[in-house]
Amino acid sequence: MSAPEKSVVDRNTLTNFVPCAARGRALDARMHIELASSLGHLSNASKDSFPEISRRLVEVADAIRMGRRVRPQVFRAYFLLVQALVAEDQHHAETLLQKIEAAPDRSASLKLTYFGASEADSLSLDLIDDGLRLAPITATEAADFQMLLDEGLDLLRQNLSELYGELRSIVHEVLLARAPSGDKMQFDGASHYQFWGLLMLNPKHHKTPLAIVEVLAHEASHSLLFGMTIEEPLVLNPDEELFTSPLRLDSRPMDGIYHATYVSARMAWAMEMLASSGCLSDDDHERAMAMAAVDRSNYAKGLGVIDQHGDLSATGKTILDDARAWIGH
Repeated sequence: MSAPEKSVVDRNTLTNFVPCAARGRALDARMHIELASSLGHLSNASKDSFPEISRRLVEVADAIRMGRRVRPQVFRAYFLLVQALVAEDQHHAETLLQKIEAAPDRSASLKLTYFGASEADSLSLDLIDDGLRLAPITATEAADFQMLLDEGLDLLRQNLSELYGELRSIVHEVLLARAPSGDKMQFDGASHYQFWGLLMLNPKHHKTPLAIVEVLAHEASHSLLFGMTIEEPLVLNPDEELFTSPLRLDSRPMDGIYHATYVSARMAWAMEMLASSGCLSDDDHERAMAMAAVDRSNYAKGLGVIDQHGDLSATGKTILDDARAWIGH
């Protein structure tokens, strides 16, 4: 295995509001470097108690440093492995390590699967175990959505190439699912920081290529924030401190309100840039501008809560200031 190609961007580009394909590649590389480093720390911490596990951890870490690119399930298994080793649960740790070792490398193409397909059920159950409420969809729904997703990605590729490149460098798997029947809380998409490279989408809520572009800009921006905040959080407010959310029915911690505010601005950017590209029909141009107006309104509502109650880190302030500068142009 050859050493990975380095992708380096400066600090300003890393936190810039405008999409950048090079940043996406750099963040993906950084997440893998951090994973390898963390596995190395686990190896050192476990070498006396579990020497064989420690040896195998070194091999996995070295493979990632040399260019192995792993699927979201491996990142999740790492988080669980930390817990198992801290608890000195050797059996569980060995099971998780075997899962990491045996996992196929990440595919270069975007992988789409769905809750209800046997290959995705373990991933879906992992997400459910972490508190998400998901229900399966059918193979027909998944096939129909695959065609729609391809159309949305083509729209991005041809007209917003930097957003497309950034998104595809970060997002490598899409899992389709829906909320359980009767749930008050419905979702159109979701991301999870422990599953780097994964987006969850609900086919019920996205019926046009334009809607696909908007939800991809939305969910990929959550992942972008995860990648930009390895060294420090976005906000310093404690998670137990909840605020009325202008975008959700339930109260949220400040980190959640920050995320919703930032991604609303990025959704507005995507819709307005598409509208100005000349690629849309008159009807779709009107729809894109209407969607952007809603996104801008949501951004303004969220920003009001942040400005009143937010205790931002230096990174959080830099990222939000750049969004604020663009949205006010």
